[in-house]
Amino acid sequence: MTVAPTTGYVGSLTPKEEASLREMWTLLFTTVTSLLSSVYDVKLPESSPNDIFKLLDKITEPSIDGILAVLKNPPAANGDTASAPNGDHSTTIEASLDKMKELAAKANGKEILDQLSKEKLTQPQLSGLLSHLRKNHVNESEVKTIEKILLAMSPGEMIFTLLKLVKQEHPDALLLRFLRARKWDVPKAFGMMANAILWRQKMQVDDDIVPKGELHAWEQSRDKKLSAAEQKAGKDFISQLEMGKSYLHGLDREGRPVNVVRVRLHKPGAQSQEALERYIVHVIESTRILVAPPVETGTILFDMTGFGLGNMEYSPVKFIIQCFEANYPESLGRLLIHNAPWIFSGIWKIIHGWMDPVVASKVQFTKNINDLDKFIPRAHIPKELGGDQDFEYKYIEPPADENKAMEDKEKGNAVMIERMMIGLQLVAATAAWVSAADSAKSQEEKEAVELLKKRRDTVIEEFRLNYWKVDPYVRARALVDRTGAVSPDGTVNNF
Repeated sequence: MTVAPTTGYVGSLTPKEEASLREMWTLLFTTVTSLLSSVYDVKLPESSPNDIFKLLDKITEPSIDGILAVLKNPPAANGDTASAPNGDHSTTIEASLDKMKELAAKANGKEILDQLSKEKLTQPQLSGLLSHLRKNHVNESEVKTIEKILLAMSPGEMIFTLLKLVKQEHPDALLLRFLRARKWDVPKAFGMMANAILWRQKMQVDDDIVPKGELHAWEQSRDKKLSAAEQKAGKDFISQLEMGKSYLHGLDREGRPVNVVRVRLHKPGAQSQEALERYIVHVIESTRILVAPPVETGTILFDMTGFGLGNMEYSPVKFIIQCFEANYPESLGRLLIHNAPWIFSGIWKIIHGWMDPVVASKVQFTKNINDLDKFIPRAHIPKELGGDQDFEYKYIEPPADENKAMEDKEKGNAVMIERMMIGLQLVAATAAWVSAADSAKSQEEKEAVELLKKRRDTVIEEFRLNYWKVDPYVRARALVDRTGAVSPDGTVNNF
């Protein structure tokens, strides 16, 4: 059973919340367009966001040079810029979006990406961009974070990072998580998202943990040609999967994937801190693959059966809390602490003190199967937890060729470029919606906004489903793939 979300989620936004979402998108556009205009020395239209759509009609060559030629020599205000019959501005925007779709279909994505990858911001360009962000009320701490990102990435790398960050989920859902986490303070939410992007880069989530995955660690742990330290790094990671320290199994009553953590299997010092953190991120990223709209969160069930002080280690607990508070905000739907012994009460006081009130509010203590049944159907609860389901965790070893698709770099680049071009259409459709919604006053204009939203929804669904074409080339296969929990097309099956 999936429970309808309260306000603040995709499909259930109040007018004020939707306005904040549009503002968040505008801030994102401002950063990206300011970045590109700085790199290519192009002054974008300032009189109205709608003017950018008028320029689309003048672009005839789907290349960076063709676009720059128009942007650097825009038509005069009273020139022959395309206009709709009877001054119907919504029709003008629709025509411009059609033009964007046409350009995206014809464009040489590889050439565009190659050019973007070569460019880097100069210090004067960066200073101008940051000044622009300050004028848009972005806090100084957030500006500093954005500065670090822009110094570390080329425009092309930044685009790829954003494309990888949004997987199969609705793009609005990603932004809304940060907005809810910062209580709809748009500049703070934007800064939080920027910090999360920077964290992903430092943790090498998209460049190492996700693309290397389980097979890399499995082979690393068994490769006698490697140093003892390298073999241990692989063993530390894969051993946690082999023992089933945690496992994904079934959905709770609200349709969330459930991750069961068997705390009694954790032995402090048995794995390095780095291996623990890599494992935790791997589990979170695997869970993300199983989250299908309209569900946006997961459930963690800490099984405390057999727990003793010898199992307690604070550093990984702190890391998990930090992940869900700062880097995967609003991704945790429920945290169940099951069958905790009395000795845990003192430990819980310490842990609870570290938690953000929002995360702490998601915690529920359960003692028996009747308690668990309130959150997870008894039929889906394994017998080891007192449920009715015959389930015994067993790790399936990764086949040597399961990541063969990732070796095809040419194909991988091609599908990512295809995603980038759909992403450009999404950006245009979103900008059109934001622009029209912010200026709509009459009933006719409001109806036009709804039509633009529907068009945008169509592009979003295409973008969302397109992820599964990219997935085999950017994500190493995991246990969720081998068990059939998720199909290659993204269908989530019984698991």
